[in-house]
Amino acid sequence: MSQFGMQMPGARAKRSAAPDVYTVLAAAATIFLVIACVVMFQMGAKVGPEGNAFGLQEPGQIKLKDLGNN
Repeated sequence: MSQFGMQMPGARAKRSAAPDVYTVLAAAATIFLVIACVVMFQMGAKVGPEGNAFGLQEPGQIKLKDLGNN
């Protein structure tokens, strides 16, 4: 009977595909990593030369702009 696509009366229903725990953990880790990169870029822009997060300061001549913290 199964070759005709018929179901037996006591057969289990097929489960739908769902992400397992490792997929959820990998997605959460990726989201937190992106958030951490954005925060670090913003902090680097605050201390970088002329607001450039990728700029390098000269050794011995490091200048920080006033961040308003007392």
